[in-house]
Amino acid sequence: MEVTKCKLNGKALYSPKGAAAEYADVGCNIYTGCPHDCQYCYLKRGVLGPQLGSTEVKLKKCFKDTEDAVMTFCRECDKHLEYLQKVGIFFSFTTDPLIKETREVTKSCIIFANRRNIPVKLLTKNTDFLDDEVFMSWLELPEFRKDLVAFGFTLTGRDDMEPNASRNIVRVNSMKVLKEKGFKTFASIEPIIDFESSIKMIEESASFCDLFKIGLRSGVKDDYYEPSECAFFIGQVTGLTDRMGFKVYWKESFHKYIQKHMAGENFEVALSVSPNFVKSDYSLFYEGKH
Repeated sequence: MEVTKCKLNGKALYSPKGAAAEYADVGCNIYTGCPHDCQYCYLKRGVLGPQLGSTEVKLKKCFKDTEDAVMTFCRECDKHLEYLQKVGIFFSFTTDPLIKETREVTKSCIIFANRRNIPVKLLTKNTDFLDDEVFMSWLELPEFRKDLVAFGFTLTGRDDMEPNASRNIVRVNSMKVLKEKGFKTFASIEPIIDFESSIKMIEESASFCDLFKIGLRSGVKDDYYEPSECAFFIGQVTGLTDRMGFKVYWKESFHKYIQKHMAGENFEVALSVSPNFVKSDYSLFYEGKH
């Protein structure tokens, strides 16, 4: 399904740029701040770091209150309905959409999107929403389309660098539960702190994860990774996906590293050798491209 991309610049919905654009054509940001306090968080950097990278969760200043935020989201969805039905909405680049501070608004937005047949992807490092009976109840309604909702978990395997997030192994187990409930699943293997931890996360979740998005750590020194370890990791992932059939998207950070440090060995070919390796426009909801 070919889609002409639109540029959204609303209060709730917008078109991501840079590395974020590799995750979604449209993102939804209603809150800023995240309590997980991950050491590698890219939002902590730059002039907006104190605001975007804060551990205090706040409604964006452009909204009067949560009701205004949800109503704005609904209006912007209807304004771009046909486009959103094709490309979906990603929650969220500036917070965790499933922590206790945000998930009530997230729930309202997802219900509206679902009624409009808009696919949504939710990326989280939190798992306690599964124990929230009020939150989970609407997901079990007969009219709710589970095929239009994908739950994703960031999996680094490094709990020591994510002090206030749910443990990685608990996230893996939660993904399994959600897959068994009938939802699409994906994992963000980004940033790779070390290859050993990342391959362990992939191995632990491979049998119930539909798509892995794999990326290197930004803002580190040029020699942070060892080319031979990177090559071995690529081989491990290739072997796993060929045996188990899950999809893999290698983020641009991987391609750039290979072009710079491994070009003489022609390793760029390795990132396209498997039929299960997909491009950024791969859709979890439409079995291929948008």
